[in-house]
Amino acid sequence: MKIPLNGSCQCGAVTYTVSAEPLFTYACHCSSCQKRTGSAFSLGLVIATEAMALKGALTAWSRVSEQGNTNTRYSCASCGNIIYGIGDINPELAKLQAGTLEDTSAVEPEVHIWTSRKQPWLTLPDGVQQFETQPEDGLALLQAAMDYRARG
Repeated sequence: MKIPLNGSCQCGAVTYTVSAEPLFTYACHCSSCQKRTGSAFSLGLVIATEAMALKGALTAWSRVSEQGNTNTRYSCASCGNIIYGIGDINPELAKLQAGTLEDTSAVEPEVHIWTSRKQPWLTLPDGVQQFETQPEDGLALLQAAMDYRARG
């Protein structure tokens, strides 16, 4: 991906720039992401929170995950488009919604999580690490992404 990354909400009231390469990209197949996106999965980029410069008014909504962690989603105050989320365990990392990028053509999931909830008609590509749930050790996700990039 070409840095900086730029993006916005649907109405354009919130814009952002990301000044550092994402740590990894993921597709999450959990039931909550399916419900939240209205699709089979969510697609996101994990970035350093400090690497994102954002303009515009946001609202926040928090939920507790199946593992008991609080996740807060930040949305445009005008159109409601979710821009990113932050978990209470790693507030230094943001989960940026890939669909809000100006150019999504370079976004490719390097890991798939919660594949135990994956829609049965969806076939995942070979060579991409899959996790049936959320790994206890977040470094496993990072390592899987690094392995994927090394095969590149």
